[in-house]
Amino acid sequence: MENQLEKVFVKVNQKWQKANIINEEEGKVNVLTQDGQRFCIDKESKWLEVVQNPAQRYAYGDVKEQLEGQYISFEKLPENVKDNLAQGKEHFYVSTYLSDGELKETSKMVQMVYDPNMGSRLFVQFKRKNQVTLDQAIAYNHKFSPNEFERMVSKKEVVLFQGITKDGELFEKLAYYEPKLLDIRTKSALTPNTYLYGSKLTATQAKALNQGEEIEIKIKTKSKGTKPYLVSYTPRNEIFITKNLQLEKARNLEIVTDEKKKSSSQRMKI
Repeated sequence: MENQLEKVFVKVNQKWQKANIINEEEGKVNVLTQDGQRFCIDKESKWLEVVQNPAQRYAYGDVKEQLEGQYISFEKLPENVKDNLAQGKEHFYVSTYLSDGELKETSKMVQMVYDPNMGSRLFVQFKRKNQVTLDQAIAYNHKFSPNEFERMVSKKEVVLFQGITKDGELFEKLAYYEPKLLDIRTKSALTPNTYLYGSKLTATQAKALNQGEEIEIKIKTKSKGTKPYLVSYTPRNEIFITKNLQLEKARNLEIVTDEKKKSSSQRMKI
């Protein structure tokens, strides 16, 4: 069997989920889902979708269904936007409509997210008519302090805060001000269960990255073994930024050397 058929998405009990193909016989495939269900499905079924790239986190069929629930045409979106949504990235969607003989605009941020209990869903956040105020700055039952609000809105910083469930359970989230929405936007915080290039973060590493720090982490590579890298995290795009530690040290050394040369040259001219 071809390798690209090994990993697929299947829709079971109204939920799309990841699965692996076990074998194929006479136009049908046996699949094993991530929650342990094993069954046979027609290879050409519309409820079976081959994973198209390693970064894909959601089935394209799943994204299409979720968007249509928000009256957004999946087919009319550019291919790169479709790919981004299937990878779990956010998209700022703007459309127009007629109301009482007047053309109006609606803007919203859409992003596929995963809930352990409900499965995948589309998170939608509409643009405010006016910029959010301190009194309105509340997320997950957390009221942001004046200092936190100032850091997000004026200093463009990301804030780590504790949300609270109806049952009183605490959990960490990241928040920042999104100018496109004129509102506060939240993202999941990193945890010791977060993977970075195949290895889980430690609690200390997750905490430091959540606080916006750039830290040194040893990462195992296929060709060069384990190497130290400088790692930071960007919550807006939910990506890790890695820098080769040795190259950064060499670059910093060159800057210092150039500064010394300039300083020495200036003294000689004087």
